[in-house]
Amino acid sequence: MKRFFFAFFMLVSLASIGAASDDKPLETTRYTLENGLQVVLAPDRRVPKVVMNLRYRVGSMNEPAGRSGFAHLFEHLMFSGTPAWPNVFAAQAAMGNTINAWTQEDGTVYYAEGLSCGLPVILSIEADRMANLGEDVDQRELDLQRNVVKNEMRQNVLDNAGSAGWTAFWSGLFPDSHPYSRAVIGSIADLDDASLDEVRGFFDTYYVPNNAILVLVGDFAVEDAKALIEDTFGRIPTGAEVPRPSPAPTAPTKLRLDVTDRVATASVAIGFDGPPSSSDDNGDLAIASDLLGNGAFGLLRSRLVAEKGLANSVGASWTPGLLGGRFEIDATVNEGVAVETLETELRAAFEEFLSTPIDPADVARSKSTALLSAKLAIEPFDDRASAIAYATDILGDPGLALEDDRQIVAATAESVAATARKVLDLKNASTLIVRPGKRGDYPAILLESSGVPAPFQVAERPHVDVPKLEAREPGATKLPEKTTATLSNGVKVVHYQLPETPMEYVAAVAPGGWLNAPEGKEGLIDVAANMAVRGAGDRSYAALAKTAADIGANIASASGNARTAMSMAVPKGEFANGLALLADVIQRPRFDEGEWKILTTDYAQWLANRESDLPGVAARSANAVLFPKEPGRPDQDWSLDALRAMTLDDARNAFLRLFQPSTTTFYSVGSQPVEEVAQALERAFAGWKDVEAGYTALQFPSATFPAGRKVLLAPERGASQSALFIARPAPGREDPQRAEATAVMRLLGDDFNGRLNSVIREEKGYTYGTSARLMSAMKSHGGMVVEMTVGRDNTGAALKEVFKGFDSLATSAVSEEELNRTITAYRTALAATAETGRSFAGYVIDTGTLGVTLEEDHARRERVAALELDAVRKVAPDLASLTPSVIVVAGDPDVVLPQLAAIGITDVEVIQRRHVGEPAMRDAVETGGAEDADTPQPGGLPRGAGSTQPMQGCGPGTGADCPPAETGN
Repeated sequence: MKRFFFAFFMLVSLASIGAASDDKPLETTRYTLENGLQVVLAPDRRVPKVVMNLRYRVGSMNEPAGRSGFAHLFEHLMFSGTPAWPNVFAAQAAMGNTINAWTQEDGTVYYAEGLSCGLPVILSIEADRMANLGEDVDQRELDLQRNVVKNEMRQNVLDNAGSAGWTAFWSGLFPDSHPYSRAVIGSIADLDDASLDEVRGFFDTYYVPNNAILVLVGDFAVEDAKALIEDTFGRIPTGAEVPRPSPAPTAPTKLRLDVTDRVATASVAIGFDGPPSSSDDNGDLAIASDLLGNGAFGLLRSRLVAEKGLANSVGASWTPGLLGGRFEIDATVNEGVAVETLETELRAAFEEFLSTPIDPADVARSKSTALLSAKLAIEPFDDRASAIAYATDILGDPGLALEDDRQIVAATAESVAATARKVLDLKNASTLIVRPGKRGDYPAILLESSGVPAPFQVAERPHVDVPKLEAREPGATKLPEKTTATLSNGVKVVHYQLPETPMEYVAAVAPGGWLNAPEGKEGLIDVAANMAVRGAGDRSYAALAKTAADIGANIASASGNARTAMSMAVPKGEFANGLALLADVIQRPRFDEGEWKILTTDYAQWLANRESDLPGVAARSANAVLFPKEPGRPDQDWSLDALRAMTLDDARNAFLRLFQPSTTTFYSVGSQPVEEVAQALERAFAGWKDVEAGYTALQFPSATFPAGRKVLLAPERGASQSALFIARPAPGREDPQRAEATAVMRLLGDDFNGRLNSVIREEKGYTYGTSARLMSAMKSHGGMVVEMTVGRDNTGAALKEVFKGFDSLATSAVSEEELNRTITAYRTALAATAETGRSFAGYVIDTGTLGVTLEEDHARRERVAALELDAVRKVAPDLASLTPSVIVVAGDPDVVLPQLAAIGITDVEVIQRRHVGEPAMRDAVETGGAEDADTPQPGGLPRGAGSTQPMQGCGPGTGADCPPAETGN
């Protein structure tokens, strides 16, 4: 399953594509093989890692009538294997590689990332898939992956509150004659009708070298990579020419959808179709979306949230594509406000934007933010490879991925206003309203056939012998050196110097987190930290955010179980100015009454909305058992009642107590030496003194398991899926055999080829994917958790397979291959530790927030990477029994209970559903990837909270309502 890792310092969403650093321009080598395959090579030797991105010029826009979702279905089938590589995932995992794919309207992308020593094997596998996979797909595999895709649709669209209506709206911005009028994920009817002959015809038509772009980024020599590509991909014969769709001009659809769903509050969105990616209007429209939808100072927030109090959250987005784009604005109503009133005011605010002169200073700020964001977005190798492939395919020039977006640079106040008036005419707008209520009828686009398909007319392709190349010796890696300093007021500074990072990162970390909240006011520390960034000193929230944006800075907060961090990221030349803002936030937070009302309303909506998330419901229900309420201590979760019990004074006093010089540590990552960092901190925090005793970091309690197996059902009538949560005891963070338990956890449930996923997804097709984790917040006596969502009719069968998987830990010895997949995954993660300044800074501060040093956590990873088979085999049987355990099923009781009885589970406690939020103390996942720093996560934030640069969403109310424009494997 595709993993999404949100870095600690997420600035803003990608708005353009730019260079990674002005100090060291990135270079590419572009050429074309004789068979038509376009190749772009972008070497970067900083860490011994490589990323391959293979983009096929085929997406949902290429699908014929009656075959919506076919491109995405075939993306899944591409992992079926070939005669030479029957198990693609296993072959890649054996080298510690991460592979995945996603489907868009304009293309389908496959990528692999791992140690650079594995590049020959990566290319061998991918070339063999391009050449030979179509001939090896059979009916069993087609039926299996069809079920997996349906489960993905249920999980991401049908059971995701608001998403079905949003998907219909997103597609409905274009008329039926347009290739973008179909949902990327397809319809149930079209998926059911797909035949094996059509699958093979699709492969033979589109999966040819002259319809693909291969990009390599990372640690390799250009001439060596060229030779490897020629020896693999160069053997594949060219295919027939593949024309791209060229739709005729269309009139606006002026769609109006009014639907109900299990959302907490009503929302409204207004959308327009727009020009394609090639249009000169793209930069202007991107700037317009920020001026309207910026979560701190955009026009929509100023008018509808701050001034009139009609909306709780607002947003705007511009999404260009090869054949057209989409512009939308959205807002979620405040309590007591009619959605019709909000729609009227949303339109009025938009009209104001179109008719009022735009301040050039606002455009300049938006431009600089977008360009900086884009530079940071291509720091990671995988994102850079994707950007290069996109620029090559859609824009026709890979170099555009590595330079400032010319359209953004050229935008002016006058051009933004003119383009907005030209493209965004309210008379042509479409409208979506989503109201709270029962889950409505699913839209036809997700259920019904899209027409009668025509067969593919293409000759069958011959088999190609692609050599199976071998991996090379891995390169050496080491952790950046830690240096320290102490300020005159006693504050400790921990610094890591990364000379090539384009940004400087600093965070103040202090004791005090979720566990320090008073009983009955759970969540107070998090709310207080988020309030601190909403204005400081003489600056309001909007003014602070504008000042930060003017220098490219982001000030953010994050609270864990025991510690809280206030962080700052800023370009090199603005370090002193960025620290001045951070010092203001820490020492002089405003705690404005108006912002308090906005933020707590945002939290209230967030708490209510999560009840539609079945995996979250299951996890909360389990946590209530595993971490029971102790007298005088806060609950493990928080509620609307807890939120309403908080006052602004409570939040202000909690924050003022958090950060005292005697308890705070500054963590820093950047290009400067520690002496310069300490001098700058000294100037910014001169005179900072303790004003009261700070908090004490509290220890997260050990998990409490029942004597036997406890099974609970969280009822959700009408749900098309069931969420499963299974927990049993396991070593805590500092317990002996933690490393061995990590390997067992991965081979059971968190490895794509693990014992559960290989059966429940890849053999049975019951789920979109399984996951597993070790609870990491507690030092001792923790737990192992397995989670998944399954089609509701397969709930009992899937749970039975989970039991078999656990039983196998006692009956089937851990194999060397299983252990090697964990070892190589951890070695790969270790090698990529300092790939980017942003990810490394996140790792440093995450471990600091947890209360361990980066070096200690790095040593933990190294212990996993050095495991011996006998030691893991000894521990595995101890983790097999599900007595004791806690098992939660969230789903439709009428469907689920008979299935549980059929597999012998009759003692089921049906719990009362409460309108509460996600787990207040969520445990981080140990996967061997860069994100496994054992950091407790507070369960997510409402949009716009915790940062001077809030993330922008594209759906009504929250980003969760966004359409699955990218559908992954």
